[in-house]
Amino acid sequence: MKVAFYQFFPPTLWTPGGGETQLVKTKEALERLGVEVTLFNPWSRSKDFDILHVFGSSHELSSFVRAAKGLGLPVVVSIIAFSAKPSWQWWLWRRIDRFIPIPTTYRLRQEIYTNADRLIVASRSEAEQLSHGFRINNKKYRWVPHGIEGERFIKAEPKLFIERYGLQDFVLQVSRINRHKGQARLIRALEGTGIKLVFIGPLDPIDQQGTQEFLNLVEKHSGWVHYLGTLKYDDQLLPSAYAACRVHVLPSTSESLGLVTLESTAAGAAAVSGNYPTLYEYLGERVYYCEPASIASIRASVLQAYEEGIKPGAREYVVDNFSWDRTAERLLEVYQEVLA
Repeated sequence: MKVAFYQFFPPTLWTPGGGETQLVKTKEALERLGVEVTLFNPWSRSKDFDILHVFGSSHELSSFVRAAKGLGLPVVVSIIAFSAKPSWQWWLWRRIDRFIPIPTTYRLRQEIYTNADRLIVASRSEAEQLSHGFRINNKKYRWVPHGIEGERFIKAEPKLFIERYGLQDFVLQVSRINRHKGQARLIRALEGTGIKLVFIGPLDPIDQQGTQEFLNLVEKHSGWVHYLGTLKYDDQLLPSAYAACRVHVLPSTSESLGLVTLESTAAGAAAVSGNYPTLYEYLGERVYYCEPASIASIRASVLQAYEEGIKPGAREYVVDNFSWDRTAERLLEVYQEVLA
């Protein structure tokens, strides 16, 4: 079997995150199962594959999916699109879009879901939200959970990071730097606590106002706030940073999951996250939750996690239940079903 992977989400072309990690690690795991996986090159115009697997369902991909189906190619789409918008907005768009005489981003997304042969969701809540907002044949859904490199993170040692930066028992956030991810709110939440704060991740080029606000706060609080720039995903400093920190925080306004929360938990950090439906399905009460828009809530949750530490059994649960190999096994079943 030969599968072509494709991903196009302009905001992350130069600042890759969880979606890009998902693609790379899924590719590696499928290849361990004997599947030939190629990264689709639009300049080659090749059709030499059995299935096209598209990662993401932003409106920019609509014409690409429609053209692939027009050529008779089987198409599988990983949604990666959980939204923080209130449900009434999706309900309203579903009813009024047909009366708008020009294409809308809503309509383009609807075309993706209509044309795809199978829709891969990471959680039941993602499927429920999608069905509420769009007209979708529920028989297309297949649930495939995300994974992590469990062995890599559970064996992580703090020594490498501590020797490089001289920091330990700090609060960490690994993510793209922008207002959506909440770095500025986290800095304000921990002001006056005496806890050191470390950020790792690329500056978002489409949120210059947000990144400048962040950099100004880092400079203002340079005695206890540290921005280390970007680490490549395969850099051993990444798992070492998770192991060296005391708490990892992801106070985004919304997330389809937040792989960094799974990774940091596997490495032994007490994780604080917004209560995203997909993450709660995965981990339940095994992590600490905050209201991402509330500085007071972030502060309270981080201080609790810092004092109490990782919740009992959380680390083992993540490593035992989420792996890229398991993700690949489920995907292979979907591919075989489509080809059959």
